[in-house]
Amino acid sequence: MRAGDLLLTAGDAPVTSAQALQRLMLEDAIGRPLALTALRGDALVDVVAVPAELVTDD
Repeated sequence: MRAGDLLLTAGDAPVTSAQALQRLMLEDAIGRPLALTALRGDALVDVVAVPAELVTDD
């Protein structure tokens, strides 16, 4: 993903909001490939991402 990309689908499900994407990023998704489709300019771009656990500097 790049700045300016518009995320359309994640795991074959439409991404209608940031909350919808967050629901896909639960524990079960960590470390598993997730297919994403984004609109980049005038082109559809398919990528595979592997969600990772957020690490904080506590």
